[in-house]
Amino acid sequence: VEDTMEPKLDWLQRRLDLDAAQLKKVVVPFPALLGYRVEDNLAPKLDWLQTRLDLDDAQLKKMILTSQSLLGYSVDDNMKPTLGWLRTRLELSDAGLKRMVLALPPLLGLSVVDNVAPTLAWLQRRLDLGDAGLRKMVVAYPTLLGLRIERMESNCAWLERRLGLDEKQLARVVVASPPLLYLSVDDNLKPKLDYLLRATGLSSSELRDHIIRIPAIPSYSLERRYRPRVEACLAAGVDPAYVLTSAPYTDEKFDARLGLKRDVVVATASERATTGI
Repeated sequence: VEDTMEPKLDWLQRRLDLDAAQLKKVVVPFPALLGYRVEDNLAPKLDWLQTRLDLDDAQLKKMILTSQSLLGYSVDDNMKPTLGWLRTRLELSDAGLKRMVLALPPLLGLSVVDNVAPTLAWLQRRLDLGDAGLRKMVVAYPTLLGLRIERMESNCAWLERRLGLDEKQLARVVVASPPLLYLSVDDNLKPKLDYLLRATGLSSSELRDHIIRIPAIPSYSLERRYRPRVEACLAAGVDPAYVLTSAPYTDEKFDARLGLKRDVVVATASERATTGI
């Protein structure tokens, strides 16, 4: 076995330009590849992937390092029909198809019948998307194609109940911020919205209106964005609800705008003290 394994490892290391640690990262999670022949399996498979997706050597290497199981997929039974179906169904350019696969390599192993087709149909129906809208959404977020429909529907139903959204409002929010379909309700969305209500003193309907205007609000981090910004607002004497209208800002822009608001608060207080109003 060792006599046949060593040449195979040497070939794989040369073909993908792997160092010793990277070779281990490929082989250990997927030892079955050591049973594949180079000449009639591994070599033509890697060549096909590189040619079909127009990958440079670095892109091919990264793809295999992040998704070793690709080496176990059949070109004719898995990868070629999935790519062909996706390209036709979504009217994708080669560049769009490449972008999706680079973002989600396991997409190549998903079943069209059992996974991809039902997921696209559900997204289009649930979010009232046209073909162009569907294409734009899944090219930007190919991760959606690997999610269970039941999980996405559960998130949608929770958002409708929690925020009092109707179907059109839900669709608008989710299409603008697709991560809402896969963020955990219990570990992420619920504690975040609960915190924002407490910190800002807004009603549920007021929070809903903010989210309809800025759908990404529930997607930002509670610990890295909202908590420190609420504390900064309180320290500056600024209404904490400002963290909602400024949610998309970078930290630099938020700090600059908060500084302006603080100056206005100080100037207003000074004027009132002077005039006695």
